[in-house]
Amino acid sequence: MAVEPHAGPEGSVFRFEGRGWRPQRRVEVVYGVYCRPDEVCIEVAYFAHVRTDRHGRFSFRARAGQAHAGDSDHKIVSGSGFTFSQRTASHRTITRKPRYRVILPECGDCG
Repeated sequence: MAVEPHAGPEGSVFRFEGRGWRPQRRVEVVYGVYCRPDEVCIEVAYFAHVRTDRHGRFSFRARAGQAHAGDSDHKIVSGSGFTFSQRTASHRTITRKPRYRVILPECGDCG
């Protein structure tokens, strides 16, 4: 799994790119609400699905922060803690949790 950018300020859109997955198959994405480290947030799991192309690749975009107008039109979800998984032909599950970093504003910039 690759993530671009590897780090970005809060509100950035991260692109998760999968390669080497089973072709023409579904990949399950599980994630939670976006929450700053100093905030208390509810524990909710969201589920999404993407389909790999004939080469076993897929792309998924997510915003680290509150959703913006038009995000759903551009297939961008808001959340954090993304985990990607797919069943293999032998009925095992392969799971990947890519790393990326959200850069929070300095306290002087806090709203």
